[in-house]
Amino acid sequence: ENLVLCMANVCFRSWAGISTLLLSSVRNYLVMKERYTKRLMYLFVFLVVVIGAAINNRGPAGFLPIAATVQLSVCNRYAKTLLQHKLSLFVNTAVWLVYDFCILDFSSTAAQTIMCILTAVTIVRLKREK
Repeated sequence: ENLVLCMANVCFRSWAGISTLLLSSVRNYLVMKERYTKRLMYLFVFLVVVIGAAINNRGPAGFLPIAATVQLSVCNRYAKTLLQHKLSLFVNTAVWLVYDFCILDFSSTAAQTIMCILTAVTIVRLKREK
């Protein structure tokens, strides 16, 4: 998913979005392989902030993907329950939704809206199961 969204950011020439999505792809791979350590979390947060801020060409809106990526990078390390992961995903997706709207990427905005709705439904179901 990140690589597809990265291509959309290429089309919209959003450099901070591209850098954060590429770094997120590597982070997600490490999370899947259960190799995402605390040290790597700090490294990814540092790289996302420094690189993203250095190449941001979208003004204040360009900091949204940086914030979203930092948030998910930290939550991927510390969230323990499925509910915590889903809440983190919801926040992350909502921030990307706002960003996609700001750069006028309406196809990604629609996709993020659907993802937010599906994640919200899952969160409600998880809370009911408790």
